[in-house]
Order: sequence, then structure tokens, then C-alpha cells
Amino acid sequence: MAANMSSSSKANENSAASTTTTTTTASAYPSGGGSGGVIGTNNSFIHLIHLGYRSLIVQLGDLFSDGGPSSSSSSSNSNHNKEVIRCYCLPCIKCGHGERGRSNVKTVFALVFVPLFLLTFFLLDDFGKVMVRNMQLRQGPGGLVSNRDDSGVIDFHLNRRIIKEFPGHKREVLLLSPSLSVQGRGGSHSFEAMIKCPRGVLFLFHGCGRYAASFFYSPQGRKMITMATEMGLGIVAFTKSEELGCWNWANDGDTVKKLAKKFLSSRLSKACAGPNGSDAVYPPLYAFGASSGGSFIGMLSSQMKLDPEEYAPFLFSAVNIQIMAPNEHDHWDIPTVFTTMSGDTQTANRVQEWVNKEMQVDKGPYKIITTSGRKPIHNNHFAQVYQDDPQMSEKISGNIHHDLSTLGVVNLSTDEIFTNPRFSKDAVMSIWQKYDLLTRKEMANDTKHLDASEVHPFGVSKRLMRSLKKAELEDADSIWLIEELNVAWDEHEITAEGFEEVLSFFLENGSARLE
Repeated sequence: MAANMSSSSKANENSAASTTTTTTTASAYPSGGGSGGVIGTNNSFIHLIHLGYRSLIVQLGDLFSDGGPSSSSSSSNSNHNKEVIRCYCLPCIKCGHGERGRSNVKTVFALVFVPLFLLTFFLLDDFGKVMVRNMQLRQGPGGLVSNRDDSGVIDFHLNRRIIKEFPGHKREVLLLSPSLSVQGRGGSHSFEAMIKCPRGVLFLFHGCGRYAASFFYSPQGRKMITMATEMGLGIVAFTKSEELGCWNWANDGDTVKKLAKKFLSSRLSKACAGPNGSDAVYPPLYAFGASSGGSFIGMLSSQMKLDPEEYAPFLFSAVNIQIMAPNEHDHWDIPTVFTTMSGDTQTANRVQEWVNKEMQVDKGPYKIITTSGRKPIHNNHFAQVYQDDPQMSEKISGNIHHDLSTLGVVNLSTDEIFTNPRFSKDAVMSIWQKYDLLTRKEMANDTKHLDASEVHPFGVSKRLMRSLKKAELEDADSIWLIEELNVAWDEHEITAEGFEEVLSFFLENGSARLE
């Protein structure tokens, strides 16, 4: 009898334990339905979140536990393996039965939470870098500077576009948007800043025998473009009907007018549109022309005065005419800067006479800038001109100076040029050929100290080099020497001398126009 009572007592205890285990399991992993389920009773969002939180806590506890007692009987093992594991982080997903279910929960946890943790880490790392850069920009002597490539050469991102206008007007136009870099202390961080609507647009017209693209690779042109873009001006250079010829009003006048109007209405009107697509406020339009290009600007300015409605919105706010006097029959009242060279007194006198006549009828304002006179070509001259290009070392600059003196172009003791470089073509040609692209590539291959693919024309970045045509690359390979010698002779050559003063004149007299 006692044994029976004992057996009965043990059976009740086992039943109670079994009941307790079942209750705990139901509490830990509640079913998705039934009258007693939390979700079934109240399907509110708050209860769902609460249920997910409780389930997550229990599941995380199970992940790091041994799963309970080892089981005292085969029936309890069977019940344990049949137990359905629900992943209530995603409420309606069943993860499986027993240990397999728990394994699936661990997999879900690894696939979801580990990537989220890593993403958070990287975001915080990037945020920290941005904070450091901002502190360096605020504390360091930052500023707006021209973009440069990996080797330090000033880098112009030149765009070439063919603009067409019916009937029969077609011309290639070279465009350079003001793209500046903000640099922190020591130049360790550089951020490119694109200007959608430029502060102004500078139209460039080169002289006879020069490509429109030479503005971007010749020594003086590079200086002028750099100064203009650092002031926020966009650059537009038109090609001539005959690129190595001169500007011709019959062939170029009407074409430039129509294509410039199309360019402004199609590109700037969108970039410079007012709020909510309202009328465009065109930035001031400026023009620079050297020699034949300067004469062409004078003709355009004269026609703009006679018929402004025909030319609008292509109307200059101010112009710079360099090394050329206006035609006697051309008259305009656009603010104008004339740049003359001290060695060309005939052109300087003609410009002064024209300005005196125009000022009598209350036109202008007009300004005349005269260059400083002949300049020496010293030992380090070319290294200073191309100080951004490591290819032009002081040693190479000294060798060029020695060659110029040996061939009788430059006086070795005074560094002055003996005669007009245009009369020493053979000597000049022999020197630039000694340092041309092909020769320097061969030297790089022979010495093996420099990769031949890294050799490029002086002052030409890799990106600009890809934008140039074959004939323009050949021109870039020789223009660096003859242009500098002509500027030093100071008689008739494009020059960057005084161009900062020209840009200040532009900004003082230029004004935007509402169209």
C-alpha cells in the first residue's frame, strides 16, 4: 500500500513537473492563435511589439543556454524536438522544430544584426572623417584653387560641342565650366565644387594662326584661364571658319551671333533659371580677343549697339581687346579695356586716337593697359612658367636657356633677347624639337626612370590631353617656347600681363540681365 502511494505520489509529481514545463514553454513561445494567445486577443501594434520584445529576450537566452535539462525520458525528448520555434522578430515566420529551429534563429540573427552592426560602424567612421575634414577646413588656410591632376598640373576639364543652327550654321565650341576645389590645411583634403550658374561668361577669340584650344595649353592662355575660372567665370571659345586663318566677318559674323544665342538660350537659361522655373537671369557676358580676335570683337560690339534686339541675349557687358586697334568705322559704348604692348607704338597710338574720339561723345568707360616692356629670359624662366608641371625642372629650364644663348637668341650675360624671335624661326624650332614629346618619351624609355606614358606636353594635364586633337597636341608641343619668347620681346603676342586688372574692370562694369 505504501509502495502504491509512493508510486502515486511520484506520478503526481511527474505530472506537475510536466504541467510546469508545458506552461513555461507556452509562455516562452506563445502560439500565433487561440483564445489564450496575446495576438489573438488583441492585435494592436503595441501588443505586437511587446510580444516581439518578450520573444526576442527568451530566444536570446536560449541561444546562450544548453537548452534545459538533458531530458529524463524519450517522451520528453520527443516533445522537445516537436516544439515549434517561432522567430517573433518577424512575427509570422516559423524557424523550425527543436534544435534545428534554434539554429535557424541564430542564422537569422547573424544575417540581420551583424550587417546592421557593421553598417552602423562604417557610418560612424564616415561621420567622424567628415567632422575632421570640416575642422581642418575651418582651422586651416583654405581657399578656392584650380583643379590639378595627380602630378600637380593645372587640370582643365574641356568640353567640345558642335552647335548647329538651321539653316547651314555649324561650329565647334569649346566650353569650360568653373570647377573649383576647396582645399584644407596642407592640401590633404580636396573637395570639388561645381558652379551650376557661373558668375559670368567669358567668350574667347584667338588671333590668326592659333587654335581656339590653344587658350587652354599655351603658357599665357593657361594663366588667363586660371584667373578667370578662379573668379567663377565660365569659358566659351569659338573656332574660326578656318582654324589657322584669321577671323572673317563674312564667314564668321552671322554664324557666331546665331550659335551664341542658341548656346545661351539652351544652356544658361536652364542653369540660371529663377525660382520655380521663372525667367532666367543671364550672368554678365564678357569677351576677350587678341589680334584678329580683338578686331572681330570690335565688329560684334558695333553691331550689338546698332541692333541689340537682334543679338539679345548675346550682348556683351564689357570687353578686352588686346594688341589690336579698332576699325575706324566701328563704334560702341560697351565698357572696354585695350591692352597694348610697349613695343608696338603704332597700335598704341591708333587705340589712343579711337578712345579720344569716342570719349568726346560720352561713351565708355574705356581703359588702356600698356605692358611693361621687354623682359629677360633667365635661367629658371621656364621652370617658373611651368611651376605646376614637374616635367619642367630647373635643370631642363637651364638647358633651354643655354641652348637659346648658344644659338644667338638670348644674350648669356644680360638674358635679353637679341632680335624678334619671329626672325629666328630655325633656331627656335631646333630647340623645341630637342624637348618635344617624342624625344622626351624616347629618353624615358632609355633611362627607365620614368614611364613614357607619363610624358605629356608641358603644362598639359592627362585629362586635357585626351580632349585635344592630333594637330592641337602638335601645337601644344611647340607653342610653349615661341609664345614666351614673343611675350619677352613685347611687340605682338597674347599676354596675361594686366589680365587681373582686366577681370576687375569686368566685374565692376558687368551686370546681369533679366530675360
